[in-house]
Amino acid sequence: MIIYFIPFTILTLLTSLENSNKLKLLIKNKYFYWTLSIPFIIFIGLRHEIGCDWNQYLMMFEKYDSVNLIEIIERNFFSDHKIQELGHVFLTTISKDIYMLNFLYSIIFVIPLFYFCSQIKRSYLALLISFPYYIVVVGMGPIRQAACTSLLMLSIILISRRKYYSHLFLTFTSLLIHQYSIIFNGLVLSPFLKNIKKIRFTKINIFIIFIILSIFLYNFPSLIHKTYHYFILYKKIGSITGEMIIPPAKSAILIWLIHFLPSFIFLRNKFQFKFNNDLNNIFLTFSILEFLLFPVIFLNSVIAYRLLLYLFPSSIYISSHLVDIKLLNFKKSYITNILISISLISLIIWLNFAFHASCWVPYKNILFI
Repeated sequence: MIIYFIPFTILTLLTSLENSNKLKLLIKNKYFYWTLSIPFIIFIGLRHEIGCDWNQYLMMFEKYDSVNLIEIIERNFFSDHKIQELGHVFLTTISKDIYMLNFLYSIIFVIPLFYFCSQIKRSYLALLISFPYYIVVVGMGPIRQAACTSLLMLSIILISRRKYYSHLFLTFTSLLIHQYSIIFNGLVLSPFLKNIKKIRFTKINIFIIFIILSIFLYNFPSLIHKTYHYFILYKKIGSITGEMIIPPAKSAILIWLIHFLPSFIFLRNKFQFKFNNDLNNIFLTFSILEFLLFPVIFLNSVIAYRLLLYLFPSSIYISSHLVDIKLLNFKKSYITNILISISLISLIIWLNFAFHASCWVPYKNILFI
């Protein structure tokens, strides 16, 4: 278990230096910052039998490992047994084993996360806040959704700069990995729909719109089928469905609580955060959605859990800015220490008392076995 506290301790030290403005040459050095991402990629990508989804992804790897491009085309266009989420299948086919697949996903997960945090004034604090649950649990659990959530972070930065084509490219990439990512990529875009009418219908724009519609129409039947499947399969959580036991997502209420405080503070003090209008609109949408998802937890905890994971970009960004707003007139150092303490307590409690903690403890890595 101690291995999880090593990166946490390093991030705590860097956060303290960042807050005190000491060793600025080191803290502000972009090469040092990005070099720090490498051990996180190794930590996440080369793990061995860590995460409750390990066996599920191992079975998926064995299922798609031998699938070639011709078979994918035949099954998707000339057969009723389609292969969905082609991005995941592609990553599987180019991977030698499950470790290579996890390593590729860890790159897709870590690099956008580090870029997202680099755009925040207190980058190391943002990484520290991310570590107890987002990095440890999500990053080493549902790897497809983890990758898409990090890509969503990148989308938020890009679309706040009005880079719509880049956002659409990332949306397509996410859609190929995890189809339900389109819901939150759509929510990110929704505050900017009024700008679409300003787009000129040039040949390139018409071509892009055609590609968008084609991809959407291709995936729409599958999205409807999977939505129906989720609601039917998970309508009686904790019961036996066929030969499958569907356990409740006991972490759903915990994830909701993690998002609740930053969402509540943001809604109460929106103008103190001094985000640009685009980010304000995005995080306002996400914060409202956080409250709307509360009753879903009691109706269907599994679906609520899956949706709540996509709210991490909002809660991480908002939480890392709590230091710089006038919150109860606390000193910045006090707020920083409170956030560090909450993160530490969260990590300790989760690793020791979480229902699924045994899937992460003890930590194992193929470099050391």
